[in-house]
Amino acid sequence: MQKRFLAVAESLKDPAMTLSGLWLSHSDEPLILQWLIDACRPIWQANHQVIKRIDLTSPKSWQEATQELDSLSLFGESSAIIISGKHKPDDAVLSQLADFANDVKAGASSHHLIWLLPKQDKKSQNTKAFKLFDQHGLIVHGAIQNESERRALLTAKAQEFGLSLTADAWQMLMSHTQHDLLTAYQTLWRLSYVHTLPSQSPPAVIDIPDLSTLLSEGGVFSVFDLSDALIQRQPNQCLKIIDYLHQTDTAPSIILWAISKDIHLIAALRNGQDPQKLGIWRNKVFSYQTLANLVSDGMISHWLTEVYDIDKTIKGLSQDNAWRLIRRLVLSICGVSV
Repeated sequence: MQKRFLAVAESLKDPAMTLSGLWLSHSDEPLILQWLIDACRPIWQANHQVIKRIDLTSPKSWQEATQELDSLSLFGESSAIIISGKHKPDDAVLSQLADFANDVKAGASSHHLIWLLPKQDKKSQNTKAFKLFDQHGLIVHGAIQNESERRALLTAKAQEFGLSLTADAWQMLMSHTQHDLLTAYQTLWRLSYVHTLPSQSPPAVIDIPDLSTLLSEGGVFSVFDLSDALIQRQPNQCLKIIDYLHQTDTAPSIILWAISKDIHLIAALRNGQDPQKLGIWRNKVFSYQTLANLVSDGMISHWLTEVYDIDKTIKGLSQDNAWRLIRRLVLSICGVSV
């Protein structure tokens, strides 16, 4: 059986339900995997299931999982075993897992085994292990398919926080966080602390002024803010954001990734590629296209060389200062001679 994460999460709100058998959840968002565990935990606790965690370091680690199931069965305990790691079980373990699933269906076992994986492609979904969980248990698809699904996920979390965002506030939040589920979730979490009370019944309505105040408090910036300032060629704002990111211990590799991404997008636009197919937000197409028209292929080549040099510095292969080089590159993209 296969279900989307949202459908499973909704069903887990039933306090009377029990969880058992084989589950496999995969997602390109680690946060969704954590949300699944968070939703299961109250049910496990209500049913006095012993929660165990196993990190797979090799295929042999699966033997620990099957031994755990056997040992718990001997003592009559009901368990919830959370398995993390990409190593697939061998045929012998698959046979044991199939027997376990049959025991659960027959009412002879009430254990719950849940395997957490990164997003699985079509080839991986055709493996014996994936098919076993599909046939004998539940596959929870946690990959976000589109922005509508991302919005639905965040809406559910906003409701849990006691928040209700206006349509304009939602648009602003989604634009500000740009595909980053964790950043959007953290913003909702911070909003809940400012605008809700423990005994509050109706949800707190959040509009653009509320959200704008939170996003600007304390000069909070992200790499997405840097990207916005960069493509609009705002050198002073870029340096201000870089200084903030430096002071808050943001890894220079993350900043370099954001800058490199923008350089490659500009190069692709100069080669005539479609902005929408490149994943550029509609409200940012004009800024990207304008910058692409202002620069030359030679400038882009120079910037990419600088990206390579900064990457070497970050990896310790150069004695230069990565932050100094990042500032120099940003100023160059903004059209400022250094």
